[in-house]
Amino acid sequence: MQGYLAPRTTPVISGDMHLTAKMKICLVTRKFDLKTGGIGRISTELRDGLRKRGHEVITVSTPREDLASYFLYTFLELHFKLPKGCDVYHAITPMESIWLPKEKSVATILDLIPITNPKDSGTRMSTNSITRSIGKSCFSIGCKAASRCKKVVSISNLVQDGFEAHFGKRPRVIRLGINEDLEPRPKKNSRLRIGYLGQLIERKGVGLLINSFMRSGLDADLVLGGNGMDKEYFKALGKRDTRIKFPGFIPDEKLVDFYNSLDVFVFPTTIEGYGLPIVEAMACKIPVIVLSNSIIPKEVKNRCIVVDGLDYILGHRDYLEGLCKSVDIEGNYKWAKEHNWNKTVDEYIEVYKEVMNGKKA
Repeated sequence: MQGYLAPRTTPVISGDMHLTAKMKICLVTRKFDLKTGGIGRISTELRDGLRKRGHEVITVSTPREDLASYFLYTFLELHFKLPKGCDVYHAITPMESIWLPKEKSVATILDLIPITNPKDSGTRMSTNSITRSIGKSCFSIGCKAASRCKKVVSISNLVQDGFEAHFGKRPRVIRLGINEDLEPRPKKNSRLRIGYLGQLIERKGVGLLINSFMRSGLDADLVLGGNGMDKEYFKALGKRDTRIKFPGFIPDEKLVDFYNSLDVFVFPTTIEGYGLPIVEAMACKIPVIVLSNSIIPKEVKNRCIVVDGLDYILGHRDYLEGLCKSVDIEGNYKWAKEHNWNKTVDEYIEVYKEVMNGKKA
């Protein structure tokens, strides 16, 4: 457990516990690490945003990677790691909500993939039917615990509807943010560049993208940014094709350059709770391609180029360029820029205040 102590005064309470002081908030998550994808991103942005506003933030996380150790952490160790005396306890995934004091708790639901699409749960959980079954059962326990929290938050209407259908409680939707510096910039070279950024795992459709690109013979580069448990497999898959590049993890300060180096962004994922890289690409006025059978929130998917497969569009450059020109780039840009981490943090603060005021969900 790692903590941060900021100056704190005693709350002035009157009537319905109107708050005039800063809060003491415990954030509980898997990791505060941007390299871990969406969980690491929201955890880090919330932590930093709350501290900038002067709130006292205590963090609880685990350095462990393997699935068995993670379940040990959530089902046993977390009970002893939680600090006492916090105003609000916030689990950033449902698994972390199991031991939270329910009347002071908030749980965020990023997706329901282990329940609705267990085969797409990621390398650690979907390796075989046994791990899928265990993962689904454990995640269901976590979601049931989350449903008993004072407040439940989801990141999209898709996740909101799914959680209500499975667990009987309708979360509030708080949209995620993107970096404010993501803006369009002139492309520095004329060579066609197709890009992907995200976890390098099979669920994201990276293997499908590599195979389609290799069959295309397209005079272009395919740039696959990010890391993940299947990275070495994907590198081996495309090792004989010099057009395929693996730049690795893209840090925040280089995101804007990465997106603006592309002509088109392809995100062939199977299922997402939201799909934040899509929004980031649109903020740089880059057209985005997704698959018709991908399960992505409608508000995101409806702004993309939706195709049945990648072989034809990657094999016909004129057709690909024509599709890209048909996109409402300006409309997508304005919509993408509505995603703001400051707004996200402010909305969570309102939820925390409601918890402290005793408001019902």
